[in-house]
Amino acid sequence: MVCEERLGSVKDEAYQGRLVDYVEFDWHEAHKKLHRKVSRDGKEIGIRLGDWVLSRGLREGDVLGETEEGKLLVVHLLPADTLVIQIDPGHLSMLARTAYEVGNTHGALFYGEGEYELLTPYTEPMFKLLSGLHGVTLKREERVLDFGRAISSADHGHHHH
Repeated sequence: MVCEERLGSVKDEAYQGRLVDYVEFDWHEAHKKLHRKVSRDGKEIGIRLGDWVLSRGLREGDVLGETEEGKLLVVHLLPADTLVIQIDPGHLSMLARTAYEVGNTHGALFYGEGEYELLTPYTEPMFKLLSGLHGVTLKREERVLDFGRAISSADHGHHHH
């Protein structure tokens, strides 16, 4: 089976109550056009997406197709090794500083669950860089990095010419 477009979201009214077969993706695969995957139910799937995926990316719950049995093939993003960045409300200027530092390394940055929480893929150099910032607390956790919550998506492979 080959999937060539995003049909909508599993949350859309048209898909409510439908059976689902998940296709799992690592966060760094979300902006790639070509994939060869096996769904949780064991279906082999080829995925050939248009240029739209380079800027939007795949997101949790995207519907890619339907199996012969009528199940929806739905994107499921796997948890990744993540640096959870918590900014103290008394040091809000550190939001801008943190965003600058992550962006300066071409890292992806995501909104977290809390008002002053940011997420970026974990790397030891980023941990060391941000650990010196006053009013910033860091934790290493497994979290889903969903491009629907992206502040920047620099890691998707843009190029400087």
